[in-house]
Amino acid sequence: MNFVSNYFNWLQRDNPKNIVESYPEIDEQKETSVPGVYIVGDLTGIPLLKLAADGGAKIVKQLFSDQKTALGKKKDAEVYDLVIVGAGPAGISTAIECKKKGINYLVLESNRILNTIENFPKEKPITLKPDGVQLELPLEMNDGFKETLLDELKSQIERQGLNFEVGAFVQKLSRKDNIIHIETNKDTYMAEKVVLAIGKAGNSRQLKVPGELLPKVFNKLYDPGEFADKNILVVGGGDSSLECSIALAKSGNRIIHSYRKEEFSRPKEENMNKFHDLVEQGKITPVFESTVTEIREKEIILKTKDDVKTIPNDVVFTLIGRELPTQFFKRSGIRMEGEKGLLWWWFMVASISFFSMLYFGKVGIAFDVFAGSDTISAKIIAYLSAPFQAPLNWSLSGYKWYPSLNFILGWTGSIIFLISGICSLGFLARYGNVYFRTPWRAFKYTYFMGVCAFFTILYFSKLLHNTAGTAEWIESPTYWYSLFYCVTMLIFGLRRSYVRKTRYVYLQMTALVSIQIFFLFLLPFHLYEPFILDNLGAQHWIVSELFPSGKWSSFAFILFWPLNMWEFGSSSFWTWFPFVQTGLILFFLIRHYGKGVYCGWICSCGGMAETLGDEYRRKTPHGPGAKRLENIGQIVLFAAIIFTLIIYLNKSGMWRSFPLLSYTMTGIYKFSIDVVFAGILGLGVYFFLGGRIWCRYGCPLAALMNIYTRFSRYRILSEKKDCISCEICTRVCHMGIDVMNFANKGTPMNDVQCVRCSACVTECPMDVLSFAKLKNADIHNLSREQIPYYGKDNWRAGIK
Repeated sequence: MNFVSNYFNWLQRDNPKNIVESYPEIDEQKETSVPGVYIVGDLTGIPLLKLAADGGAKIVKQLFSDQKTALGKKKDAEVYDLVIVGAGPAGISTAIECKKKGINYLVLESNRILNTIENFPKEKPITLKPDGVQLELPLEMNDGFKETLLDELKSQIERQGLNFEVGAFVQKLSRKDNIIHIETNKDTYMAEKVVLAIGKAGNSRQLKVPGELLPKVFNKLYDPGEFADKNILVVGGGDSSLECSIALAKSGNRIIHSYRKEEFSRPKEENMNKFHDLVEQGKITPVFESTVTEIREKEIILKTKDDVKTIPNDVVFTLIGRELPTQFFKRSGIRMEGEKGLLWWWFMVASISFFSMLYFGKVGIAFDVFAGSDTISAKIIAYLSAPFQAPLNWSLSGYKWYPSLNFILGWTGSIIFLISGICSLGFLARYGNVYFRTPWRAFKYTYFMGVCAFFTILYFSKLLHNTAGTAEWIESPTYWYSLFYCVTMLIFGLRRSYVRKTRYVYLQMTALVSIQIFFLFLLPFHLYEPFILDNLGAQHWIVSELFPSGKWSSFAFILFWPLNMWEFGSSSFWTWFPFVQTGLILFFLIRHYGKGVYCGWICSCGGMAETLGDEYRRKTPHGPGAKRLENIGQIVLFAAIIFTLIIYLNKSGMWRSFPLLSYTMTGIYKFSIDVVFAGILGLGVYFFLGGRIWCRYGCPLAALMNIYTRFSRYRILSEKKDCISCEICTRVCHMGIDVMNFANKGTPMNDVQCVRCSACVTECPMDVLSFAKLKNADIHNLSREQIPYYGKDNWRAGIK
């Protein structure tokens, strides 16, 4: 057991396991699940003032790009074109852009204008980033102090003469007849569109310990000069907590700074430097891996990893962040990331049951269920009683039980899908304004419905109404499945290339789609027989060695062992080539370019994840539990090695004495891993848990490549000084990697799960991240390189 534990720890070494904070679910246009409601600023995960203001200006240009059409429409005087909720830099920037375009707008603010900045500590130094990113800023903002920034912004607001309603606390949003109703404590306003620029306007997070409500406990620092010669505890690990400790230490207080982790990772570099200077001067005492367990009138109880300390104390500051206004989102029907409501479960049942019908059905027995049924009622009865009519054979010998089991499960899946699918169509019609609100969404869901309808018809016509035997059934759905697989990758690959607009993504999509179309569709179904088999003959060594299973051998050229183990031992070529393919070629490529060279550029499963799965990246599970489950892949890899040996012994005739055992064992593996895990679950949960569930948790080849990757020179580098700890890189990683905790430490990202998709690189608002190949091997990840040797402008860096 110690060996297994150490092995798993070795694979997961250097991999932070933070839980990602859940934000409102938004699409690429910043629109929420409520049509017409958009989000800018801190609520998108971007905490910088300049970037928030930039986002406000851009959202207006996006929403009112056709200005003449917008202004020319006949409108109700009581309905605003746009209502902006929140009067911080993002909201004010949005309002200024509206005024420039002549848009009828209103800004609602529950407190003071620029309230977030007003709440900064007195004389807080302001260093506005970013410097190197091109922004569209209608507001001028310069480095200085809190007071100078406020004066600068207020003078601009006064000159603009913006339309504010101060003291209006928004309680709920609701959409009626394509108009959004904004209910406040003052009045109800109406608008065609709403922009939420409220930041994290919820309550301050609590420690939830005894004594937290004592008068000496604060969650904001307004004026450090109010405190002198005090014993102060500051709790937190972000910039606000460090700035609080720094300011109070400079005011002549004795500071103990408590943080639950072993080191800081989120604060800006300048704050870290100031903090460490004061630590060296003895003015601040940091206590890492500690938690407050109780707060008393004159002391606090601090639990560390070694013991429990009672420490004299006068004042406590708990600066551990703010909660999102989740109740407001819930009242307004705005869905949060990872939220699982009734529709979520219903659509997932429909998806899994559809793929159950498809995958189980195409490897199950086929017969004419409807023979002799002339009326609709007779056909329905025949369909519902199909398991009792089917020529099932549960014998363990000769693999006979396998198609019988799959038939029963496929039939069950078809019944569940007919029910859940019809109900899902009803939900899509009922909420059509959500699911079909843009041309792309309308096309996408129409395409999905068309594919489901096609394969449902195929299932009933080719399996349940089969008169030609099982072979035709297997041939027909596999051909159409491969065709639609290619078409789907092509469509969604074009979309990803259009949206991402980097040369890296364009080349990646070209490679993935081309490999899929040639090796997994054209070669087996259109080129093998006319150009190879008919010209060379079945006895030719190319046919007998390279294609021992006929056209199906084509799949093994791309689906490397042990992802595809069924060709192993079928010929001399397929006995030795997998060792070259997986053992030498793949190790060499991963050594230099990382695991993603296969998963992100070659693999069929990865290709679907990078194309169809691109829109569902943020749905992937994060956190310690999800990370631990990745070790399932190593168990599957071990099983794949054992079953490969069994298959080889079977094919070579060395295990003829145990046919029952070998057929049963290989059947169980094929059923549980290839059909259930890779097929049904792998594709069935795409839209609910992200597109990489199979790759991350079940693929035996990915598990093998995880081992190879520990010796790779490939990394994602980060310029630590520019990281703003926005968590976007982590949230868009569909392999569940905590990218941010590498980036804000300046540590090269070497997580074995990385598939080089480039999402974290392209989504970073500061262009902090870049792909790189280290000049020298660095198995212990000690390098602190920040920029690739070929530069960040090279397409290989992934940014451009």
